[in-house]
Amino acid sequence: MRMGIRARAPPAASAGTRGSDAVGGAEERLRADAAIVALPRTRAAALIEPLDPATAIRALKLRDTPIVNLHVVYDRSVCELPFVGGVDSPVQYVFDRSDAGGVGAGSQYLAVSLSGADEEMGMSVLELRERYLPALAELFPRARTAQVERFLTTREHAATLRAEPGAGALRPGPHTAVPGLALAGAWTDTGWPATLESAVLSGHAAARCALKGVGLVSAAAHEGAGVRP
Repeated sequence: MRMGIRARAPPAASAGTRGSDAVGGAEERLRADAAIVALPRTRAAALIEPLDPATAIRALKLRDTPIVNLHVVYDRSVCELPFVGGVDSPVQYVFDRSDAGGVGAGSQYLAVSLSGADEEMGMSVLELRERYLPALAELFPRARTAQVERFLTTREHAATLRAEPGAGALRPGPHTAVPGLALAGAWTDTGWPATLESAVLSGHAAARCALKGVGLVSAAAHEGAGVRP
């Protein structure tokens, strides 16, 4: 097992995978009968482009969408449910993270997750606070009289695949033009949106594809596995 090494070229490019140590920069070549590229789509595209340019182009044509998370700690409990979805509200999903966050006794930590948050990515913390604290108070009446002890934000620019017209046709399956070289990732075509479940399905499909490429899984078993080939 090699840890802390970044792959620089896929196996079929030079009869082995070139990789460089993330710390020392020393290069070594690893040989493999099969390989799975399980990387974000832009990094995966750069790695496979010399071997399968058509698939790399499809991956690069896909687009990502951001997620903004708001972390709000109140001085008292304002919500009795572990999970809430907002309706007719800018608030999308709310999770009670009090236990995981280790807040003080009597306080409550709510995490608000905002998907497709293009507008929110450009907003300051103050602007987000001014928009979302009143919205939370609309959903949870007890929040109207509670004190906000902390209000933090986290932002991920390329959180997930943007589900827009044409995206489904661009998502590649696990196969590449090179036998034994497979793709995995939530962004690949699993029949699911780009979720954690999609990532798991893609891993299983890529493993079957790689094993099939070296003759360890029959075509019938591969196609009958219940996941898109």
